[in-house]
Amino acid sequence: MIKKFKSFAEDKQLDDFEEELIADCPEEDTAEIKKEEKMKTLKQHMAEDHQGKYGKGQVGTPEVQSVEDGNIGAHNIHDPKVLERVNAFVGSVADLEYIKPQQAVDSLREKLNRIGLTVSPVNMEGANGKVSAKVSQFGGRFGKDTDGSDLNDDGISHKKDGGLNLEVSYETLKNGSSKVYAKLV
Repeated sequence: MIKKFKSFAEDKQLDDFEEELIADCPEEDTAEIKKEEKMKTLKQHMAEDHQGKYGKGQVGTPEVQSVEDGNIGAHNIHDPKVLERVNAFVGSVADLEYIKPQQAVDSLREKLNRIGLTVSPVNMEGANGKVSAKVSQFGGRFGKDTDGSDLNDDGISHKKDGGLNLEVSYETLKNGSSKVYAKLV
């Protein structure tokens, strides 16, 4: 093999050496080489339309249904589409029954805080009722605006008229547990 290589190298015909080497290889080895020739480039792969286990499309496209994805961030709470997605999550608090309705609201407040929405504390008294809590984004805004005016707001009302409130209604069921319904308005 080395003698063959030296003779081809002296004649500077390495392409011929490669072809002869492939011809001398067993069938398994040539199958591997042929497979490499058929391999797609990354560009070709990405151009194809794939239906994966998580549905059609890529992260950040309208087909993705998560609250937070690469295209529609939950921080854009003033956008009606984003508010609809966040409200779908907020409304899911009604899927469970709670011994204390206050625990459901406290848990919801903590989860909304993860996406930058701070909900003022609420006090739930009685077996049934409705409460409303003011919502601010990223702790609100405080300081001076670019025109020199003072800022002290919830961080949402300058983008969405009236700002946001969390409206919660709760009721005690016959079995003693409570059902809680919530919505951002």
